[in-house]
Parts: sequence; C-alpha cells; structure tokens
Amino acid sequence: MQDAHRHPVKGVGIGVEGSGGSRTSGDDEKALLSLSKDTAENDWVSLQLVHSPPGKDLVIVSPFDNRTPVPSFKDKPENFVRVIVIERGDFAALQDGTIVASLTAKINKANATSKKVGALPSDGEDQRSNLEKVARLYGLKTEDLDEAIRSWGARTTDPYDVGLAALYERDYPRATGELKEALKTREAKLAQDQKAVVNAAFVLGKSFYKQGKYRDAVTAYERCLQLSPGDTTVVNNLAVSLHDSGDFARAEPLYRRALAIDEKALGPEHPDVAISLNNLASLSKDKGDYAGAEPLLRRALAIDEKALGPEHPNVAAGLNNLGLLLGRTGDYAGAEPLLRRALAIDEKALGPEHPDVAIDLSNLVSLLQGKGDYAGAEPLLRRALAIQERRLGLDNPTTIKIRNNLEALHRLDAQAKKK
Repeated sequence: MQDAHRHPVKGVGIGVEGSGGSRTSGDDEKALLSLSKDTAENDWVSLQLVHSPPGKDLVIVSPFDNRTPVPSFKDKPENFVRVIVIERGDFAALQDGTIVASLTAKINKANATSKKVGALPSDGEDQRSNLEKVARLYGLKTEDLDEAIRSWGARTTDPYDVGLAALYERDYPRATGELKEALKTREAKLAQDQKAVVNAAFVLGKSFYKQGKYRDAVTAYERCLQLSPGDTTVVNNLAVSLHDSGDFARAEPLYRRALAIDEKALGPEHPDVAISLNNLASLSKDKGDYAGAEPLLRRALAIDEKALGPEHPNVAAGLNNLGLLLGRTGDYAGAEPLLRRALAIDEKALGPEHPDVAIDLSNLVSLLQGKGDYAGAEPLLRRALAIQERRLGLDNPTTIKIRNNLEALHRLDAQAKKK
C-alpha cells in the first residue's frame, strides 16, 4: 500500500471481493490477503478498500479498475501487487503523471463499455458524463481533472500513455498507432506484466471500434479476453464488435455470457444487467426475431425504472428501444406513448436543447412518418433540426441529414394530399 509519492501507507484495510479475505496494511506497507482455495496464479481478483486510517478518506487509484492477476505464490520480493491510494480531494495528486494516467485509463474504460441501444448519447456527451463520475469519485473538480489529463497528454512520451491521452481526446487514428506499438512492447514482457498487456489490448480494441474497424477490434478484445476471461466489459465489447461486424453467430453466446456474469456478480436487478439485456435484444432485432427481442427490452426497462427511478435518462433510452421495436412491428398505438414519454423524460432531465432530445424527436418523427402522420411529424423534425444546427452548425453531416429528411417529409406530405 503506497501513496501518490510511493511512500508506505499503514492502517489501510484492503480486501478481495467475493470469497477472499481482508487485512490492514502494517508498518512495512504490506497486507497478506487470503484467497479462496481454488484460486490459482494468474487468476484475476478484484480488490476493495475496506477502511481508511483514522482521519483519512482514501480511495484506490491503481490498479485503475481494482482488478489484478494473482502473482506467484513463491515467497519472493517481487511477488506482490502494488496498490496506490490517494486522499479524496487531493488536487496535488494531479501533478503526478502516474496518477493522471490511471485516472485517464479509468475514464477510457468507462467510455469503452459498448452499448447496443437505440438512443445513445453522442460520444462527447458520454465521455463528459464519465469524466464527471470519476472526478466525483476522487473528490476532484471536473475541470481540474480534464485540464490535468490534457496537460499530461501533451508532455508524455511513452506510447501507451500517449495512446491513452489520444483516446481521451477521441483522436482514434493516433491512439491506434501508439497503442499498437505499446501492445507489441508489452507482449514481449508478458511473463512479467500480464496486466499491462490486458490494458493495452483493451484500449486498442476501443480505438479500432471507434474508427469502425470492427474486425480489428475483435482481434484486440479476443487477446484481452484470453488473459482476463472474467471481465464482463471485455466479453460485452467483444460481442458488440462481432455484432457490428455481422458475425451474429459468435456474438450471441458472448452476449449471453456477459448477461450471466452480470446477473451472478451484481444480481438480476442491477442496471448493468439491463445493458446486457438491451445488447442481446439488439442482436435479436437485427436477426429479425422481434418476438424474442421484446421481452428482453421490457425486462431491461423494468430494471432501470426500479433501480434508477422512472425519470432517469436511462429509462428514456429503454423506452426508445422498446418503442422503436414496436413501431417496426407496426404496433404504432403501443409505440407512440413510449416514445413521447422518453421525450418528456429527457426534456426534464437534460433540458430542451440537449442532443438526446433531438434523438428522441427524430425517433418520434420516424414513427409518425411510418403511420402517415406527416403533419404531426413536421414540427418535431423542425425542432430536432434547430437543436442540431445550434449544436453542430449548418454544415455538419448530421444537420444536413435531418434537413434532407425534412425535405423528404414535405414531398411525402404533398404526395399524400394529392391522393
């Protein structure tokens, strides 16, 4: 147990989640943890901070995801796991490049959790949300953490760190080049640092995916999964990459595996289970199995409503998913109130000018257009266009697409009136 300056920290209660034990670090900075009897070397375990020393409010910063492979059981000085903790709200810790790198990795992993849902926030909105969550966890200001990451990224030279920073900036081509080099270097040192290879393969997969290089993402995530088989995020992201590459047959058992892992580890009513259900439903929908998709979407929606409350944006996303599916089957009467409720939730929770509101409006327009209600669709599409014009500008591809959709709607309305 060490602090940001690599000084020993005693009196920290550290434990293994699940069937492992916990101990308090001593004067020598170490705590010997008991493991379940069937745990082997290189198996992955999750660590948790049980308690801080008196007067301290500590939080684990490394390993960034609290997960680590079990080192060799041989009694040698190198066979230990270094855990770095910082005081919550310690702004000075942002001056340490290693700390900032760990926080960046934590944000990137949250950004890289792939979700196959019908109403996703934009990439930038999702990243902002995850930045805020990590800043809140460590008691830091969002702006301070963002500035520290960008400043560190501008001065670091290590390929992995440069790749992390580029991924945070959403510069995917640069991230891919740096992370490929980092993975190659770390693969050569696999015996000494399995965790480093897993981290590099994971973020490389994310960078490939964001560029639409789904088969390259599959290769990176498969390597990650070989070394970290119990990580549900890796299983899920591999499934999503296979799904988007058109390999439905290989994606489906992985989606089901991710769902089973989450249900066992988190319980059947956890919001992460809802994500897995949505992903599996999306695959069923793309296969044309609407009857199979509907109960999955309804269960996911019920979980989010219970766990997050009926006015949460995740509930709006679930309503959109179910509404769009019902609309595709021709059940307009069942779909429309769901889509209107989703719009109302996001307007209240996010504000009337939020990009997710524009997505909600477009979804409702699609439904109304499908049932021939062009007069009802037009003002909604005009409002979506106005939001995107203010947010993205007149020449953005998304704005142009909505403008073209509005022109097409006018033509359909004119044709309908002639009949």
